[in-house]
Amino acid sequence: MTKEERRKHKKRDRGIVDFMMVMNHFFHSLRKWILEMDDPRNQSYIKYTQADLGYMAILKNVCGQHSMREMEENFNKETCIDTLRILSGHQALEEMPHYDTLNYYLEKAVAGMSFGIKTENGDKPDQRETV
Repeated sequence: MTKEERRKHKKRDRGIVDFMMVMNHFFHSLRKWILEMDDPRNQSYIKYTQADLGYMAILKNVCGQHSMREMEENFNKETCIDTLRILSGHQALEEMPHYDTLNYYLEKAVAGMSFGIKTENGDKPDQRETV
């Protein structure tokens, strides 16, 4: 791809805007679903909503960030904070959550989830088993 082609492609690339349009079209209730999940965190220490953390994890993967540290460095911009604010609906959001906060939340949330998976005899598998 030549430099001119890259410039034209960059002008047409609406990246996050297109992602948000597709997400709102196909998953218009995603924010509601995230907020309905049981919150595993201590309620007196909550600064970020579950939607903030859920969307941040989604954006990390959609945007091709390979590590939590890389995500924190690349997402620590006003435009990224504005995008997360729009997606999560948390208008008071002032900064991106630290990657340790996100890791802790995801660790606790996944550990407490019931995926509706049952073994052949109808019992739920032990949480330590690989699903």
